[in-house]
Order: sequence, then structure tokens, then C-alpha cells
Amino acid sequence: MRKLSINLLQAELMPEKPLWTLKRVVSVWAIAFVLMLGWMFYSNFQLTQRTHEFNQANEQKQKYEALQADLEIQVSQNRADPLLQEKLATVKLLFVNKTNLHKQLTDTNSTYSAGFSKAMTELSELHHQDVSLQKVHMNKSHMTFSGIARKPEAVPTWLAAFDNATFLSGQSFKHFSLSENEEAVTQFTVSSQRLSEQSGGQ
Repeated sequence: MRKLSINLLQAELMPEKPLWTLKRVVSVWAIAFVLMLGWMFYSNFQLTQRTHEFNQANEQKQKYEALQADLEIQVSQNRADPLLQEKLATVKLLFVNKTNLHKQLTDTNSTYSAGFSKAMTELSELHHQDVSLQKVHMNKSHMTFSGIARKPEAVPTWLAAFDNATFLSGQSFKHFSLSENEEAVTQFTVSSQRLSEQSGGQ
């Protein structure tokens, strides 16, 4: 006899599978954990890099501040060396001396340089670093020098060197005057004639 089987379990009677199973929830949590862990490492890397850049920038800033402070100290202490100032004054005096001599040698209205080129050459060779000639007048009968000096004693020293010259040696100076102007600069006049003789000759 053939047995008949009847399936009493209908499809609609089967329980529906839940959407969120424990396995899916665990998987989602694992993925989220991995993402958060990666984001944390990335953020930590970015923070470390930014911290390093900030420290470098801060070090450079401190170096620049130290350099600026050092430069400000140097600027505040920047005073001309007295020795260099003296050398500069000497060079200026020599330049003025040479300029005035050249002017006197080329100005035929104030000097008779044609017949006294030897004297002019010696006068140039016997220049003194503290004496600056401003006017030279020479003719056959007398000579007159006037100018400025850094030190009053420099003028006699300069005149004493005439003894070693050829044309200027043996000259007798009858007039010698020193004075100090308003700028505390020593002015001098040396002449082989007295002032009264110069006035009478003119």
C-alpha cells in the first residue's frame, strides 16, 4: 500500500529572517572600528607633522629675533673709530691742500708761477699732513703763505722743513701770525714782508 505524505509546514508559517543579525552587527562594528582606527592614525600623523613644522618655525623665529637683537646692539654701539676719524680728517686736509695748491699754480692772477716752478714743486713735496694752504703769493721780492692748521705747532714744524729745500731754504719770514676762528680752526699767515711793508707796496 502506498504511503501518502502531507507537508503541513507552509511557507507563510516559516519565521522571517531578521535583517540585522549578530554576524552583520559584528561585521559593521569591525569595519567601523577599522575606519576609526585608521582615522585616528591619520589624525595623529597630521598632528605630529604640524607639530614638527611649528617647532621648526618657532626655532627660526627665535633665531631671527636673536639676530635682530644682535644687530640692534651693533647698530647702537656703532661708533666711528677715533683713529679712522683722524685718518679721514688727515686725508681731507691733504685733499684740500692739493686742491688749493693746484688752484694757486694755475691762477696767474694771484701768483707768479711761471718763474717759480721749482719753488712750487718743493712746496708740494714739503707738504705737512696737519697744514692746508689756502693762498700762496710769490714774486721776485717776497712770498706769502696763508692757510689753516689742525695744530698750532704744525706750522713751525712745516716751516722748519724749508731748510732741506733748495729754492725755499734761507728764506726769512718777517711776519708770522696764528689765530683761531669761530670754528676753533687755527689760521696762519707767514710772509717775508711785514704787514706795513705789504700795505705800502700795494
